[in-house]
Amino acid sequence: MRRQKQLQELLAAAPMVEVVGVVSPVGVSGGRSGGEELWMLRLVLDAWRIAGGQMQTRPLRIQRKLTDPELKQLQKAVPPDAVVRLRARVVLESPFGEPAGLLDCFVGREQSDTELNRYALQLQQPVHHQDPVFGTLTLDRRVSSFSGAAAWRGRAVALHLSAKTPADLDAALRTAHSLWQAQDQWHERILDFAVQQLLPLKNESWLGEDEAEITAAQFKQRMALKAISAHPDGSFDFWHSDGDLFWGHLIEVAGNLREGPKRADIPG
Repeated sequence: MRRQKQLQELLAAAPMVEVVGVVSPVGVSGGRSGGEELWMLRLVLDAWRIAGGQMQTRPLRIQRKLTDPELKQLQKAVPPDAVVRLRARVVLESPFGEPAGLLDCFVGREQSDTELNRYALQLQQPVHHQDPVFGTLTLDRRVSSFSGAAAWRGRAVALHLSAKTPADLDAALRTAHSLWQAQDQWHERILDFAVQQLLPLKNESWLGEDEAEITAAQFKQRMALKAISAHPDGSFDFWHSDGDLFWGHLIEVAGNLREGPKRADIPG
């Protein structure tokens, strides 16, 4: 809260400038706390310049409080990966250690900036990584994750690797390789933990009408692994379909290489 207040003070005192930039693949979004009527705009420019200045590639995070109709209108006007022009108050060094801006108004799409339009096209090109175990992995810039398909105990699953940098990708791959090198052991640990944490919940609160209590063996049999997420810090998430144990909810088991499974949940 203190840093946010400092940022607001800096932005209020900053001069109004015209900014041209490349919208991040996430596009325009917003958030608000409970009870608040206005949304806080979230807009990131991956590359940008203050009109007439040098192109910058440190992300510029733009904010402003908006009504719901204003946010929806901006979302329609500002698509992901577009080059746009806007007016804003900008500080190059915010209390959060990065450039920040306070939006005044959206001017429109920008076609005349050759360098930024070339940069936008480059960012839209597919990025692949070849791994000897997992084959081709493709970057999804919206969530900073490489994804592919891999065989887990003979069955195809989706693999997601969190990676904001090349070093992150290397570390996430080490996490995934470690899991794959001991598939049978991790398979048993994940299922046993899911049963330990979620079987009582199933039998106490999620039995259908005239449905008998589920045994541990039946619980495991109905779980079907769909995806694994591996992260640079050695943590992981195993995602399963629930076989209608929880009426269509996914079953997530999360943990890390050092401590094993730590949490089981039915999100959504």
